[in-house]
Amino acid sequence: MHVAIRLPPVLLLTTLLVATALSTALFVSRSDCASTLPSPVEKKRNNLVTELLQTTSVAEPSAEYTFTRATEGWIFLSARFQGTGTATVTLDPTSRQDVVLVHDAKNGPYVEAVRYVARGEHRLRVECTGTLRIDQFVVKAIPELIHCGLGFDPAIKSYGRYDLEFLKKDVLPNVTTLIVPHNIQLPRQVVDDWHRQGKRFVAEVGINSRGQTAEDHFKYWTGFLDKAPFLDGIIVNEFIVNNPSTSPGAAVSPERQARVEREQQRHRVYQEAIKKLRADARYKDKSFYAYVGGSGKKLNQEMIGPTFIRSLIESNCRIALERYLHEMSSEKGSREALATFAEGIGDWEAKEPGVKQQMVITFGLFSMPPGGLNKLPNVDYHVWMDQQMNIVANHPLLAGIGGLEWWTSLQADEETVRFVGRLYRHYAIEGRTDRLTRDPLFMSHLQNADFEHGLEGWTLQQAEAETIKPRSFPRYGRIEGRFMGLGRPADPEHIGDTFLWMKRSAKGPNHFSQTIKDLEPGRLYSLKMFSCDYQDLVNPKAKTRDQATPFLGKVVLEGVEVDPKRSFTEMYASNPEPRIPVWITYHWKVFRAKAATAKVIVSDWPEGKEVADAFGQEQAFNFLEVQPYHE
Repeated sequence: MHVAIRLPPVLLLTTLLVATALSTALFVSRSDCASTLPSPVEKKRNNLVTELLQTTSVAEPSAEYTFTRATEGWIFLSARFQGTGTATVTLDPTSRQDVVLVHDAKNGPYVEAVRYVARGEHRLRVECTGTLRIDQFVVKAIPELIHCGLGFDPAIKSYGRYDLEFLKKDVLPNVTTLIVPHNIQLPRQVVDDWHRQGKRFVAEVGINSRGQTAEDHFKYWTGFLDKAPFLDGIIVNEFIVNNPSTSPGAAVSPERQARVEREQQRHRVYQEAIKKLRADARYKDKSFYAYVGGSGKKLNQEMIGPTFIRSLIESNCRIALERYLHEMSSEKGSREALATFAEGIGDWEAKEPGVKQQMVITFGLFSMPPGGLNKLPNVDYHVWMDQQMNIVANHPLLAGIGGLEWWTSLQADEETVRFVGRLYRHYAIEGRTDRLTRDPLFMSHLQNADFEHGLEGWTLQQAEAETIKPRSFPRYGRIEGRFMGLGRPADPEHIGDTFLWMKRSAKGPNHFSQTIKDLEPGRLYSLKMFSCDYQDLVNPKAKTRDQATPFLGKVVLEGVEVDPKRSFTEMYASNPEPRIPVWITYHWKVFRAKAATAKVIVSDWPEGKEVADAFGQEQAFNFLEVQPYHE
C-alpha cells in the first residue's frame, strides 16, 4: 500500500504550537459554583459527535460541571467568555487535576481544548478572575482525528514543506493526533506544547520482515518507543486482509492451502507480540494502531486467521482500516462505491462486534502523482472527499466509528492537505450532517479533458499538416500516477490512456484551446495538467531529472487573474511503472475568475522565443482539470 518515505531535515519553529495551545483541545460538562449538577441528556449531532453538555450565561466566577462519556475516547470542549480577566479549566480536579485550559481575555473571547478520557463521569472546574464570565460552554464526544502527518512533505516539492507553520491554521486546531516518521527529531518545547494540549504523537513503523518469533516483533516495535519516549504510540504498516481465494465449497490446491497456513501462523505470532506489548507495564500508556489493507471490501480472515482481529480488539488496539475510494466515472458508480464502503464496514461489525469503536477509517488523501485517487479531470476531488465524510457522519452502519485518518500528505497537494482540517471541523467537531461543499461532483468547466473523445470540444491550430493528433498508449494513466493500487492491473476503463499529441514545427506553434465555462466571478480555481515527451514514453531510456526532456511551450489562461506565487510546473518520475521511469511534467496554476467564462490555450512554443534544436519534439498532453480552489 504505502510508498517508502524519504525525509528531509524537519525545520520546526518551536513557538508555533505555543500559539495554538489555547486554541485546540478538550471536553467537559457543567454545574453551579456551589453545587454540581447531574450530567445532562446526551444529544447526538451525527454519527461522529455527541453533545454532552451545553450551558449559557454563568454569572458566578467559579463553577463545576459534570459530564459522562459512554465509552473511553476523545472529548472536545469549547468556551466563550465575556468580560476581562483570566479563566482556568481543570478536568477531574479531585483526581487527575489536569489543567486543560488557561485563558486570558486579551487573547479573544473563544477557546477550545481536547482530552482523551476514560468511560464514565467526569468533572470540570472553571475559575474566573476579574469580570470574566462564561457566556457559553459546550462539551462534545468526538472521534480521534488523525493527521498523516508532520514530516511527510509532498512528493511534488513545489507545494512547499508541510511543517508546523503550514499546519498551524487549518490542520492543528482540528486534530487530536499527529502521525510522524519514527526517526523525526522534535524540539522539546514542541513536544511539551503538543502534550499540554492533550494531543498525541504516533510514529509510523513497519512490520519486522526478519522477525520469526513474538519476542522478535515485540523487541522491534518497542524499540521505536524506547528510542523516542515522547511518542504516544506506533502505527504499523501494514497487515493485509485479502479477498477470498476461492468461492465457497470450491476445491483449494495443496499449494494454496500451505500458503494460507503459513500466513495464519505468521499472524498468530504477530498477535502474541501485540498482546505482549499491551501487557507490559512499561508501555501501558502507549497506543498500538494496525493499518489493515487489502482488496476486500468485507472482512475476510482467510490469510490472517480467525483470531487476529478479535485479538486486536481485546488488546484495546486501534484498527486503521484502509478504504481508498478513487473517483468514479458516473453518479451511479459514485453512489454504489459509497454504498459498498458502508456495507463493508457493517460486515466487519457483524463479524467482529465492537470493532467500529476501535476502528480508524483511513481514507485515501493522495490526490497527485506518483499515486493519486484523483484520476478523473471532470470530477471535483474535494467534493468526492466530502461525500465520503458525509456518509460516515450519516449512514446507520457507520455510527460509532472510533477515529478518522486521511493517508497521506506525502502524496497530496497543499490545498487537499488543508481541506482535511475543514472536513474534520465540519463533521467531527461541529457535528454537522449537511455537506461542507456546495459544488457538484461532476464539473462542467472543461469537456473532453482527457481527449477520450478525440478532439471533441477543442479548437486546434496546426503549424502544418499532421502535427496534432489524438493518440493513446496502454496504461499511460497508470504511468501518470492515477492510482489503482500497486501491482494491480490497469484501470478497466483505461482512464488516462488517451492524450493529445503535438509535434513541434519550425513553421510556427501548434496550440489547442477551449473556453472554460461555468465559473463564478471572484472565486479562486486551480488548473492541473500532465504532459510528457512522447518519445520518452514509447522509447524509454534511463535518465536523471537533469537529463530528462522538459516541457517546451506555454500554458496561457485568458480572462482571469493568475496567482504566480501558487503556480508552477515540476517534473516527476513515474512510479512504480514502467521499469524505466517516464519523466512527466505536472502543471499547476491557481487563478481568480473575472467572469463566467475564460480560456485556456496550450502551445508548444515557449513565450517570446524559438528553440531551433527542439523542432520535431513530440509531446503528449492530458488531464486538464479545472476545479474550485479552497483557500
